[in-house]
Amino acid sequence: MRQNMLKLSTLAILIAGVTNANAAVYKIVEVDETGSGLSAIDSINYYGKNTSGRTETYAQAIQQSKDGEDCFAGTCAADYKTVGESRFGNAGLEYRDEVAFIYDNLQEINDVSTLESYCKNNLGFNTCDTWAESRYFGTGFNTEDNHDGSGYAGLLREQQAFRLGYTRNSFLLVEGQPTPTFAEDSAKYDQSITGALGSIQSNSMNSVPNGIVNDADGGTGTDYVYGVTSGAYFKNGSGYPRPFTKRGFIQDEASLKVALNPATDATKLAKAMGTTTAWGAIKNPNNTNLLVVGSASFTESYLDDSNRLPSSSDLRINDVKQSLSTSNLNNCSKQANDGDLNGLFGTWECQFTIFANDAYLWNVNPADGSATPIRITARTLDARDPDEKRRSYQASARAIENVNDKLMIVGTSTERVSNDYYVQRAAVYTPKTTLDLNDIKADQWDKKLIGPEFKDGDKRQYAYSVATDINTKDQVTGVAKLYRSESRTYTERMFIYDNTKGSYKFLDAGVNPIFFDGSNGYAAAINNNNVVVGKLDSENANQVDGRQRRQRGFLYNAGTDIAGSPLKAGGAWFLDDLTNDGVTSGNKVANSYRIAEISDINDAGVMSATALYCEGGYDKLTQESTCKGGEKNSERVVAVKLVPIQNGDIQTRPAEETEIKRNGASLGMFALTLLGFIGFRRRK
Repeated sequence: MRQNMLKLSTLAILIAGVTNANAAVYKIVEVDETGSGLSAIDSINYYGKNTSGRTETYAQAIQQSKDGEDCFAGTCAADYKTVGESRFGNAGLEYRDEVAFIYDNLQEINDVSTLESYCKNNLGFNTCDTWAESRYFGTGFNTEDNHDGSGYAGLLREQQAFRLGYTRNSFLLVEGQPTPTFAEDSAKYDQSITGALGSIQSNSMNSVPNGIVNDADGGTGTDYVYGVTSGAYFKNGSGYPRPFTKRGFIQDEASLKVALNPATDATKLAKAMGTTTAWGAIKNPNNTNLLVVGSASFTESYLDDSNRLPSSSDLRINDVKQSLSTSNLNNCSKQANDGDLNGLFGTWECQFTIFANDAYLWNVNPADGSATPIRITARTLDARDPDEKRRSYQASARAIENVNDKLMIVGTSTERVSNDYYVQRAAVYTPKTTLDLNDIKADQWDKKLIGPEFKDGDKRQYAYSVATDINTKDQVTGVAKLYRSESRTYTERMFIYDNTKGSYKFLDAGVNPIFFDGSNGYAAAINNNNVVVGKLDSENANQVDGRQRRQRGFLYNAGTDIAGSPLKAGGAWFLDDLTNDGVTSGNKVANSYRIAEISDINDAGVMSATALYCEGGYDKLTQESTCKGGEKNSERVVAVKLVPIQNGDIQTRPAEETEIKRNGASLGMFALTLLGFIGFRRRK
């Protein structure tokens, strides 16, 4: 039975309820699951499998605070909504990413062998075989017969769907309650193609949010949630096609549900089946419109390639190998160009179409629900790498912010390194003087690549880099992934880029000892007080030819001392230490949680996070403590809010004296899944 959640009625009440004698710095508030929300998710018919108690919830974004609110100063005037998602099991490939794991412009990760190859070459675990199988066959798959359908979610379920249909793995959650997107309404699809698609199938799409934006200055207007959803599967005479693998969306809490469609000048195949994403949003300073940034397909990638399709030994139905044809995949472009929609959506191989993507902005008018796609900057590279046409151009806008009356955008773009190969690099997009916010035209931003330089051949050091967020102080957060291992790990290095000065620094031991040499991290967000949050290795185990490291949510104060708190300038902490109040046992006490990742922070200091929960409290106060002596399935994954406590104290958790081994299935799923959730992003 689920535990009732602590209801966040007002932040002031929560803060007042904490005694000063053993007050931590942050109060943990589990996102409200009272009512029928998660019960309804648990009760869906999931391939005839019992899902009761399996649902895991992840927080992705926190509502913006209003001007002047500061929880450490006691001026929390209202609750802050969270948005997130539920999952039954491993997604296989992250629903948000334009390219799997952001890692390679080849776009060829689609079966067990390519997943395992990625793991060996970019993570290095000695368990890459089971890592790959879990992503493909789903969480809890049968190791003796991995095709028997025992696993929850996984990439194979989606690949089989054209023949077997599909049941969703992920629901969009607003304050813990499942919320539909446009993808659940057949009337919201392009009506010129729905005749070829057939009849919509309920609960057949996956929806994930990236943030919340308000349509009024000061945050006093209507909130809009934005993110990414897959298309629903439809039923026609040929099978169960879906029109696209992912589309960006934005919607309010009433009836407005807007799909963000591909570029108007895209190829016919990209218009019909292309992908879009929504990563960041802001109110237009000049009017009541919303500006949403993300990515949009503009043409198909190279399709005459057998590596685009999964291995027949992996893609089976009733243990019968399913062989797909490269020529059929390559013919999808012709079918779209000829207007043969019945052929396009009646061909299984067309469901595997992949695309070149560029950074786009949608000018959204909430009054009429229109969303105009606008390219952010002109491309100077071809859609395909001239030296290796299998590699395609990829760019994405991850965040947008008003910096000194300039709408700055950050994300990724494609660089052709030394005229040798395409790679994704962190980028800043600066508006031109010709930008008219009342009439936004294409290509009104200039692009600048930022962060560490990329080199070719034996000198290549980085696989990719991405800018994840920007604040009003012109400070940009980002990560750069090592191409070769160092310190027995393929480190994902976090950095802060000062766009005003044009300089960057890595978050390493020279900044704060918490960022030890070789530590992996992901800087998810930076608020306007220069507080950075995300996830970080909490142990220094060898990952190459070893095991995956445990990670925990962290906070780094890159700004000044925060009044009303012990968070001094330059300090960095794990949130497990900032939430520790010394109380060892009891339901919903701080020791019932371990903060695995911070996804967002608003200017009032409230954070959205994902945590491991142990009913009754962990066995010890240590960060690595077991739950119920390591009992299987004793932990679950939950979405939480972290609320500042005035004048709280930092109580560092004691060190664990012996090695801790966790055996719970929930942690197994979380560990296998969370490392790949580079897409855990939001908007403040």
